[in-house]
Amino acid sequence: MAKVIITPRSYGMFNPEVFTIWKDEGYEVIRKTGPLPEEELAELIKDADALVVGTDRVSKRVLDTAGKLKLISKYGVGTDNIDKEFAELKGIAVVNTPGVNTEAVADYAFGLMLSLARHIVKSHHDLIEKGKWEKTVGLELYGKKLGLLGFGAIGSAVARRAKGFNMDVIAYDPFPNHTLATELGVTFADLETVLQESDVVSMHLPLMPETKNLISRTQLSVMKKHCLLINTARGGVVDETALYEAMKEGEIGGAALDVFQEEPPLKSPLFALDNVILTSHNASASVEAIQRMTMQSTENVLRFFNTMEKV
Repeated sequence: MAKVIITPRSYGMFNPEVFTIWKDEGYEVIRKTGPLPEEELAELIKDADALVVGTDRVSKRVLDTAGKLKLISKYGVGTDNIDKEFAELKGIAVVNTPGVNTEAVADYAFGLMLSLARHIVKSHHDLIEKGKWEKTVGLELYGKKLGLLGFGAIGSAVARRAKGFNMDVIAYDPFPNHTLATELGVTFADLETVLQESDVVSMHLPLMPETKNLISRTQLSVMKKHCLLINTARGGVVDETALYEAMKEGEIGGAALDVFQEEPPLKSPLFALDNVILTSHNASASVEAIQRMTMQSTENVLRFFNTMEKV
């Protein structure tokens, strides 16, 4: 009987029948709600055959203890929390669930744009916490220029939503999909041009050495003073210290972040600013996305071991 460790917090939340599937297929399932400390995860996977993992850090230290682990099935898209290189050296396959949260994250990114542009969150807190009943003047998104950093599945989904707001969309992507851009009326440009011309900049790039701190003080300094920065990608793509300094100096209009360099960001200086919206890595958390992530991460494991049995 193969042993599977499952750690994502929301796994099976909206389709609990998945545990019956595991039982019927003859798997032993150990369910632990993550993210787990490295020591605990290392102990758990010592004799596991597969790991279904969310945001837990699967480091070399953790993988070193894995005696018979054959597969890591990422519950989600980004695999930057997994030491894939070391996993491959140990003969451990790493797979993810592409496309499962595209619409959820695109919705959320657009929601952050609207909330930030119209100061919706601030107005709510002013009324509830301070008893203020006053007009808060914001910006319209309709007809503005949206800059996308990353034009993959999520970036292009945001572009589709922007069409309904008659926004002029420009994008930076190292590997541009010109066919899709033409279909959606999107123009490609270099990074500096996108930053200089956009009223809103939305991040949709993976975290890798080339994108770490891609947005730092130099890049922030060329943006329009009213520009809004949205990050639902990965925290490390934006230098948060530089962002704080730029917003404190009034160099950009505001920022909405769902991801951070360190999570949770317990002592971030961004907390002291009024022109920010900060949320807890929540963009992919829709009922539909959770259902898709649950089933696809499960199917990845079942398919992998079924294939092995046939070889």
